[in-house]
Amino acid sequence: MIRNSMLSSFVKLILSGVLAATLTAMPVQARDKTSGDDSAAIIAALLGLVTLGVLLSGNDDEPSYPGGHITNPYKPTHPHRPHGVTTFRKLPSNCLREYRTQTGRKIMFGNKCLQKRFKYAHELPRACQNTVVVRNRKGVYVARRGYVPACLSKRGYRATRRY
Repeated sequence: MIRNSMLSSFVKLILSGVLAATLTAMPVQARDKTSGDDSAAIIAALLGLVTLGVLLSGNDDEPSYPGGHITNPYKPTHPHRPHGVTTFRKLPSNCLREYRTQTGRKIMFGNKCLQKRFKYAHELPRACQNTVVVRNRKGVYVARRGYVPACLSKRGYRATRRY
């Protein structure tokens, strides 16, 4: 939150002040008055300034957000599970049907089978419902309704081996 960033800025300011004070209060070696070379003092002062700049610079590791920092972002427990789904509903696997259509093979959960064997069939998402046209045993084209397994899987449903 905003308070944490203010606290960390305050701590950085205090630490940089303490570091700067210790660098300036270091004992200086006695030097010969005949040599006017102050390179060691200049290097120490530059090192202190660089350290002070690094400590005062902003924390670039954490992203900043307009409303402060997000302390507890949403992390899904399962990558394919939607936000509201906590447990999977189990569909009977013996309702899986293979339909041979003119466009190819389709695998779906049969609507009539789910109505008989699944207690919550009326709650299945309509977006997953699909209708295919197949030829029955008499050679007549009929429409069959069912549910696409991949679509149901994204919404928290799974097929069980035994039901």
